[in-house]
Amino acid sequence: MPTRFLSPEPLQVVPDLVGAELPSPRRRFAAFALDCAILSLPTMLAALGWVALVMRLQERPAFDALVYILRHDETAREEHRAALRNLAPLLVRLEAEGLPREVEEAVKAGELDRAAEDLEASELLIAFSLEHKSPPVAPAPGARPFVRLPLERLIPAKLRGVAAYGVAAVYFTLLTRSRRGATLGKRLLGLRVVRLDDHRLSLWEGVERFAGYLHIPGTLGLGLLDLWHDPNRRMAHDRAAHTVVVRVRRPAAARPVEGRKPKVEGSPPPSHPAES
Repeated sequence: MPTRFLSPEPLQVVPDLVGAELPSPRRRFAAFALDCAILSLPTMLAALGWVALVMRLQERPAFDALVYILRHDETAREEHRAALRNLAPLLVRLEAEGLPREVEEAVKAGELDRAAEDLEASELLIAFSLEHKSPPVAPAPGARPFVRLPLERLIPAKLRGVAAYGVAAVYFTLLTRSRRGATLGKRLLGLRVVRLDDHRLSLWEGVERFAGYLHIPGTLGLGLLDLWHDPNRRMAHDRAAHTVVVRVRRPAAARPVEGRKPKVEGSPPPSHPAES
């Protein structure tokens, strides 16, 4: 490996960036909160799509049964019981919360018809959460007890992080390295991410900057203090990608001078009286 020597790039700031306005910590937090709100629905849909793919490939009878239960009510008792019959083994394997012990015993004994009959006495709750532990749901007084189908357990534990942060990684990486250099949240609040040398971020630098967000929970939130301590309000992910977040203000529209009529295109110039 050849020997490397310290160079001023990209430690130096190009003259055009010197004096650029830095956003306040409150504006930075607000932009990040907007991005999280924008990402919540796509992240959940992508994770659900992953679960549906896994079920369709590995648990086809349970997948078809779940689709039937979601599309139909319990009026057709024979079809509904057949769907519960195919779904019962998956409920036992995933250790569904609230699952009656009779159902588990019937499945282990191979008596799926009895398991389906016991399941009919409970209300099936289709739930999905990317959190490690989701809060339990208590049934209303007099209602049937809940059996919670934990769909998130179909995602392998090693891939749950990808399911939870994959969409966010693509979102932050691609939008930060775009020509605008800003996510949707930053654009709405007039912020932009720029490299110190004013070059466009590479794809790898965009990934590095997103991965730098993990520094915040890794330091128990102490990394946020850089927004006040660092003179350029650069956090760990900014230093990793040699970037800085600047404020972008829209140019103010020119105001007409008081007492002067606005000029209209195509109108003749004003006439002046002849000198006597």
